[in-house]
Amino acid sequence: MTGQDVVVPVTLDLREFRHVPRSADECVALWERLEPVVLSLDPRAGPRVRFDLGDEGEVGVWFLDPATAPQPFGIGTRFAIRGVLEPSEIRHVCTVCRAAGTTTYAPYTCAGCDDGRRVGRVCEAHAVFLDGSLRASCTGHAPACPCGRRAAAWCSGPDCRTRKAWCETHLRRHPGDPAVAHCEGCYAERFPACEHESCTGSGYIRCEYRTLSAMKPCGRRICIEHARRWQVYGSHSRGLALCTRHHQQLPSTSPEALIDMILAGTVARSGRGRSATRRRVSLPRISIVRHILINTRRTVLDMEAVDGLFSALETHLRGRTPRDTNLSTALDLLTGHRASRREDIERFRQQHLEGHGHYHRLVQELHRRGRHELAEAVTFSDYRPRSGILFVHVPARLQGLFRGKGGSFVRQLEHTVGVRIQVERG
Repeated sequence: MTGQDVVVPVTLDLREFRHVPRSADECVALWERLEPVVLSLDPRAGPRVRFDLGDEGEVGVWFLDPATAPQPFGIGTRFAIRGVLEPSEIRHVCTVCRAAGTTTYAPYTCAGCDDGRRVGRVCEAHAVFLDGSLRASCTGHAPACPCGRRAAAWCSGPDCRTRKAWCETHLRRHPGDPAVAHCEGCYAERFPACEHESCTGSGYIRCEYRTLSAMKPCGRRICIEHARRWQVYGSHSRGLALCTRHHQQLPSTSPEALIDMILAGTVARSGRGRSATRRRVSLPRISIVRHILINTRRTVLDMEAVDGLFSALETHLRGRTPRDTNLSTALDLLTGHRASRREDIERFRQQHLEGHGHYHRLVQELHRRGRHELAEAVTFSDYRPRSGILFVHVPARLQGLFRGKGGSFVRQLEHTVGVRIQVERG
C-alpha cells in the first residue's frame, strides 16, 4: 500500500476557535487553510498540534493513529476528519442573566419567566426556593402571600396542596416540628384541636356516634388522651370512638338504642374500603352484648332477651322504606348474626344448668353459715365454664357483707363451692 492509499484520520479541536464551522463546506475551507502546514508535520513527533490563527483563536489537530501515518506526508496524502471538538454551548440560559447581558447556566425553571417561545430558566444565584417544595422561581417572580407580602413557605395542607404560598404571619408552625408549616385553614384540618378547651393535643380521632336513622357521625374531634373507646367488639378489636358527651350518655341510653348504635357503627365500618384483603366486619356476639349492657347500663338480661332486642330491631328495619345501602347492609349483618345468636343461646342454657348447680351450693352454704339475708338476696347471673367463674347479682347494700373484709368471706365461699365467684356490676 502506497502513502497515497493511506487515509490519515484526524480530529479537529475547535474549542478555542471563535468561528466554529456550521456546515461541511465551512469545515473543508478551514482544513484547506491548515493543510499546507499539516503536510510538513511528523505525527510521530507529536500526535497533537495547535495552530495560532491570530484574532480567530487556536485550532488543534489530533492525529488519531500516528503509527500508521505515511512518512513523510506528501501532496497526495489524504486526510479524514473523524471528529470535531466544539466549544461548550449553554443551552439553558438564565433569563435574568440574559437580560443583564451575561450568559449563565440555569438548571431550574421559572414559570413566571416563560415568554411563550422558550421556558423560563433561572441560575443558582437568582433561584428562590421556599420551604415545602422544590419548586424554583427567579427573584422577580418569587411567590407572594395573598396578603401581598413575600411568601415564606408553600402550604402542603389538604386544601392548598403546595399550590399556595403564605408569609410568616399567615403560616402556623407545628409545635412539635417547626419545619412543618400550614396556613390556618389547612392546619385546622390536618391538626384539629381536641374538643377539650384546655387540651393542646391534636384531635385526630372523630366521634363515631351515629344511629341508623342518622348515619352521619357526630364527628367531634378528640385527641388520643381524651377519646373514649366503647369496646363493643371485644377486647382485641378497636371499639367505637366516642366524644365525652356521647360517652357520658351511654348509661342513660335504653338497651334498644344501644343495639341501634352498635348496628349503625358496624354498618359504617363495613363500608370503609373495598380491598379484598380487608377483614370482614361483623356484629359482636350476643354473649358480648349481654356484658356490654351490664357494664354500660347495669342491666342484667338473659341471652334470650338480648336476642329479642336484635330480632325486634330486624323486624322494624324490614318494614322501613325506601331501602338504601345502609339499610341493606344492616339487614345483611342481622341475617348473618342469627346463627351465632342461636349458638350463644344454646351455650347459655347449657352453662346455666351447670352454673345453677354451683349457685344452689352457694345459697346452701350461705344458709349453713347463718347468712340468711344474703342467701335470699343473691341471684344467679351467669357462669363461665372455661374460666370457672360464677357471676351473681348482689344488692349494693349487701355487697360489702358478701365480700367480707378484704374479700375474705367470698374467698371462703369459693373454696367451699369450688368455683370463683364474682359480683356483677349490674
